[in-house]
Amino acid sequence: MKGQTQVKAARPRADPPPAPSPRASKKHPVPVVVQPTQGGNFPRDAAAINGALLISGLRQHELTEEAVKLNGRLEKEISERKLVEVALQSANHQLARQAGELEQLVAKRTETLRETVADLEGFSYSVAHDMRTPLRSMQGFARILLDSYADKLDADAQGYLGRIASSAARMDLLIQDVLNFTRVMRSDALLSPVDLDVLVRDIVATYPDWQAPNATIEIAGKLPRVLGHEGFLTQCVSNLLSNAVKFLAPGVAPKVKIWAEDRSRAAAATATAKAVDGGEPVVRVWFEDNGIGIAERDRSRIFRLFERINPTDQFEGTGVGLTIVRKAIQRLNGRVDFESEVGRGSQFWIELTKAPTEAATDPTLL
Repeated sequence: MKGQTQVKAARPRADPPPAPSPRASKKHPVPVVVQPTQGGNFPRDAAAINGALLISGLRQHELTEEAVKLNGRLEKEISERKLVEVALQSANHQLARQAGELEQLVAKRTETLRETVADLEGFSYSVAHDMRTPLRSMQGFARILLDSYADKLDADAQGYLGRIASSAARMDLLIQDVLNFTRVMRSDALLSPVDLDVLVRDIVATYPDWQAPNATIEIAGKLPRVLGHEGFLTQCVSNLLSNAVKFLAPGVAPKVKIWAEDRSRAAAATATAKAVDGGEPVVRVWFEDNGIGIAERDRSRIFRLFERINPTDQFEGTGVGLTIVRKAIQRLNGRVDFESEVGRGSQFWIELTKAPTEAATDPTLL
């Protein structure tokens, strides 16, 4: 309209964006506040969103500070663990060095001990051997007095001389057993095929007291060939048979039965028996007697040196025989044990590796 001034409505101006806070940094995130503009159209819960964002930012700041603390603790623990590892390595090196020194010391002392034992064995062997001469003299002179001057001696004097002679004989027997034990311990046990049948029959024929009617010794079947040492096996068989015919009830005549069984076949049949050496064929030789037997409580004592389980006034002996048997069989890589019951005799057995057949060892037949 003419003469009228047109007034245009002023447009509302948007507020300028807020300037960035000087505290904002990468290390410390600052919460963002959403501020609605003057002409915006926002949901009613904008204020709630702003509060949530503010709380989230504060929580993130707290978690960051806690993480920094935990990292510091972890670095400290890692440093301490590294120090412990270094100390442990040092201790291991020190222990290894001390172990090496100790091993050298043990080896040196072991060698010294072996030399000392060898010297003692040689000394004891010489002393025992030399003691037999005066003992035999004592025994011989006592017998001379009893045989040549008995009419000039009263009964007491004859009894004393008899005791001297018997004691000297018993001491001489003990010395012989000790010498045999020492010989078994010191000798080299070179294994070779031994015909047990020939060996056992020769040993039985050597002792008159083991012949009928004094004793009955039966060898059932043919004994096998074994890998052994003839001298050691002679000691074993002699001592086992000597005990078999000695430990009897009064008035009982000794009866001994000897036989052998192939334990390799028994192992295959029962899956319980084991070979002596690496699964090689094994034979077990039995010595069964009709003696007084051995109580179960004495089982652990029977093979000990100088151990006697029967009264000395009833049965002679030195307590060395079965110890010789055990040591000799061990030197032959074998085993020895027994089964017994008081009043029903005993069954001693030795296990040895079976020798190859003669055809397999004869180079002309290969």
